[in-house]
Amino acid sequence: MTNKNKGTASRIYLVVNFVILILITILFSWHATRYYSDWNNGLESFMKNMAVSLSYPAWTYDKRVIEQITAVMIEKDEIISVVVYDDKNNKLVVKEKKLNLTTTDLLFGTKRLDRTYNLIYADTYVGKVIFTYIDRSTRTFLVVSGTGAALLYIVSALLILNIKKSKKLAAMVNELNELNAELEMAFNELEETQNKIINAEKMAALGKLMVNIAHDINTPAGIIYSSLTEQQNRIDSIVKKFQSDQLTEEDFKDCLDTISELNQIMLRNAKRIIELVQSLKRTAMNEMTQTWSEVNVKSLVNDVLNAMHPRLRKTKIEVITEVDDNLVAYTVPGAIAQILMNLIDNAIVHAFEYDNPGKIVIKFEKVMSRNKEEYLQLTFSDNGKGMDEETKKRAFEPFYTTDKENGTGLGLSIVYNLVVDMLGGDIELESEIGKGTTLRIKIPLTKKNA
Repeated sequence: MTNKNKGTASRIYLVVNFVILILITILFSWHATRYYSDWNNGLESFMKNMAVSLSYPAWTYDKRVIEQITAVMIEKDEIISVVVYDDKNNKLVVKEKKLNLTTTDLLFGTKRLDRTYNLIYADTYVGKVIFTYIDRSTRTFLVVSGTGAALLYIVSALLILNIKKSKKLAAMVNELNELNAELEMAFNELEETQNKIINAEKMAALGKLMVNIAHDINTPAGIIYSSLTEQQNRIDSIVKKFQSDQLTEEDFKDCLDTISELNQIMLRNAKRIIELVQSLKRTAMNEMTQTWSEVNVKSLVNDVLNAMHPRLRKTKIEVITEVDDNLVAYTVPGAIAQILMNLIDNAIVHAFEYDNPGKIVIKFEKVMSRNKEEYLQLTFSDNGKGMDEETKKRAFEPFYTTDKENGTGLGLSIVYNLVVDMLGGDIELESEIGKGTTLRIKIPLTKKNA
């Protein structure tokens, strides 16, 4: 090869290596930025939702409930301290855990960060919560990804340099396989982190549901208390008249009538409390039960709607159900309940944006496929604002949301995972701006891979 050809080949080699270096740098920067954004958004969503769950017990100074909620918070890997204050800046609960330093921490350091969230209940400031957390997972990811990117560049450069040398090419393949293994480990770690964030979101959603149910029980409980107080006053008045020999037959009859009316009021409200508690128990049990069993679909839908009533009654949304009373399905009740709750919550936040009136239709039916397999089909439709093409394409992506303030971007992602991964079904989405959204979910009535 002439000197001129050698010089040309060297220049081509340098240009190709430079292009590869630029591409790897861009890919690494994009991947690192997206990972940090997802991690930060997920952690912020978790802390916001936990702060919402703390507002009611902070308002009632219920330290036992605050202890229980903060015990859940401190279990999260990144969080090392949770301090809850009342509205006078007095500490109510302090939860801390010891930070065990890893090799990555010793080599690259770990940054401690604080975030403060005000606790608001009924538009009233009732205290605040301060989270102290570390950015260990992001630094670990950067180290692993940076190492992977560097190895990828080295392998690419060596591959180009020795493309015609078969012995060295075999070595390159081995190095590339090792790199793929490291990248797969990094991907698995990212997937595990995402699953933890999704589980934390589920726990926070259950906490919000508990707060709403407690608020809904408070009204009938208050009526019962007022009725008992009035009843006692009536009895005390009759006793005084009897002791002073001033009790007339008319007074006595009037007292009996009043007590009877008050008893009826108390019975109605006690029944309402029992219904709410039973619905909550059944819904919570369904959430916890992830096994296949026969379930009456109509009863399951009613339990979910009763549990969601405290949230729905604050809106102008009408919910219509089309479910046969005798529809029985062999499925996972907990998954079906969670799918419904997430779809309703998603419609409240995104389809109607809380204040707008609208209609939700929930329809369950059994359908047959072309190969004669039986499916349970859920058709969930709303007449809300609908989705544009970009939103439809990304609707099931984790952390994608059109409402950064109130949405976490996990609602439809969780629904997709439950339908496809757990139940072995499929989901279709139809939507158009101004014409609402319809989701059709088909779930096989026999376990796959059983």
